[in-house]
Amino acid sequence: MPELPEVETIARQLRERGVEGREILSLKINWARTVEPLSAASFSWQVRGTTINEISRVGKWMLFSLSSGKTLMIHLRMAGSFSMEKGAHDRIVLELSDGLSLYYRDTRKFGRWKLVDDPQEILGKLGPDALTRQFTQKYFSDAMRKRHRMIKPLILDQSIVAGLGNIYADEALWESKVHPERLSDSLSDDELSALFKAIKHVLRVGVKNRGTSLGDGKTNYRDVEGESGGHRAMVKAYGRGGRPCKRCKTTLEKTVVAQRGTTFCSNCQKI
Repeated sequence: MPELPEVETIARQLRERGVEGREILSLKINWARTVEPLSAASFSWQVRGTTINEISRVGKWMLFSLSSGKTLMIHLRMAGSFSMEKGAHDRIVLELSDGLSLYYRDTRKFGRWKLVDDPQEILGKLGPDALTRQFTQKYFSDAMRKRHRMIKPLILDQSIVAGLGNIYADEALWESKVHPERLSDSLSDDELSALFKAIKHVLRVGVKNRGTSLGDGKTNYRDVEGESGGHRAMVKAYGRGGRPCKRCKTTLEKTVVAQRGTTFCSNCQKI
């Protein structure tokens, strides 16, 4: 579930907690598939003794730049998170210099850690990060016009734009009044402009509010402090099927678009 705002929140908190600049003294891998295709032994041997020079983010990927020259790339997938406190579902434990322990927990076991020589091995397959200068109105409009696909799965395609997931896609489509099943090349200049601005806006607000948590279950998003994301109160569409639209009061509809649960307003977002 963690999307751009959630990953950005975690990356910022790890920097604030002083993880950068610390040496990885040891690590314990409790779920070996987390570090595939390397074996747990090989992964540990290559990471142990290196220093975490910098923590950054591109799309939904978190990057730990190591003193060895390699980069540790982490994708949280459905339920991955970090904590400074030991928990029941810790898959990897990093013992860092100066007595700091970092716990990676993942109830669903879908998250993956990749140790790479060049991050572009993975990042080169992505479109521009949605909150960078490379993601421009012209790029977005051109990308939408030259394709003939439903707009929601297209903006979820990480090779087109990196960082959007199901929550913020529904939010951006609601804000721009674009129906999730509209064909991308049918959108007018004004609609494309509104959607582009909405994508930027909902992601920035999501970051400001430390991400979105929509439930209290074990798989729901928590930040490094163990807190739920504060953006829950700001959600306009996602997860609100059957409730009134906050703009026109029409009951929001829930459907499935390209195998993804989707909530929209049939009055505001006309097909």
